[in-house]
Amino acid sequence: MKQSSLSLTATLLLSTSAAAIASAPDQLKRLLNTGECSGCNLTEVSLYNYALAGSNLSGANLTAAALQGSNLEQSLLTNAVLERANLALVKLRGSDLSGANLSKANLYAADLSGADLSQADLREANLEGADLRGARLKGTNLRKANLFRARLAGAVITEAQFDQARMPDGREFKPSSKK
Repeated sequence: MKQSSLSLTATLLLSTSAAAIASAPDQLKRLLNTGECSGCNLTEVSLYNYALAGSNLSGANLTAAALQGSNLEQSLLTNAVLERANLALVKLRGSDLSGANLSKANLYAADLSGADLSQADLREANLEGADLRGARLKGTNLRKANLFRARLAGAVITEAQFDQARMPDGREFKPSSKK
C-alpha cells in the first residue's frame, strides 16, 4: 500500500509538471532555468512551492496562475498580471509589484513585507493574514479587498483606496463624506 501511494504521488507530480510545461514550454523552461521571464505568458501555470527568489517576471501574464507556497522574494513583478492568481502563503518579501494587477488574487497569509505595491490593483483581493509590514502602498487600489488580520505596521500608505475593504480589525472601510 505504501509503495502504491508513493507511485501515485510521483505520477501526480509528473502530470502536474507536464501540464505546467505544456501551457508555455519555452517560457516556463526559461523561467525555471534562468529566473528571467519578463513579458512571458504563463497564464494558468501551476508552480506549487517553487524556489523563484530574485526572478524577473516584469510584465508577465500570470492570470489564474497557481503559485501557492512558492518563494518569490526580491523578485521583479512590475506591471505583471496576476489577476485571480493563487498566491496563498507565497513569499514576496522585498519584491517590486508596482503597477501589477492582482485583482481578485488570493494572497492569504502571503509575506509581502517590504514589498513595493505602489499603483498596484488589489481590488477584491484576499489579503487575510498577509504580512504587509514595511510595504509601500502608494496609490494602491484595495477596494473591496479582504485585509482581515493583515499586518500593516510600518507600511507606507499614501493615496491608497480602501472603499468597502474589510480592514484588519474586521470592520468595513467607509470613506468619510466630503462636505
